[in-house]
Amino acid sequence: MENFESVKTWRRDLSDQWGGDPISEEPEKLEALERFCEFVGDDPDTIVSRCFRVRKSDGERIISAKWRAHYAEKVREFRERNSDNGSRRRAADVLSFLIHNGVLVQV
Repeated sequence: MENFESVKTWRRDLSDQWGGDPISEEPEKLEALERFCEFVGDDPDTIVSRCFRVRKSDGERIISAKWRAHYAEKVREFRERNSDNGSRRRAADVLSFLIHNGVLVQV
């Protein structure tokens, strides 16, 4: 998991924001992302890349509303299917991953 560019971005941004190495200090963050990837059947880089598209009119890279909504729904499903005490935390970790990769998602 740690070799994916999107995971490296997440780690770097968390480190810049909080100091230290939050992924190493809290390995459950990476475990949550890994479980989510298994749940949706996509790797981290695929998830992030699908959330963007290139606008035909000017070639600008913009958010794909379709894919952002898709993954927002998947995060909700992931949280609900894992309804133990840690499910909200795991969902929050997945949202953190998305947000630090430029995908603003609300669930």
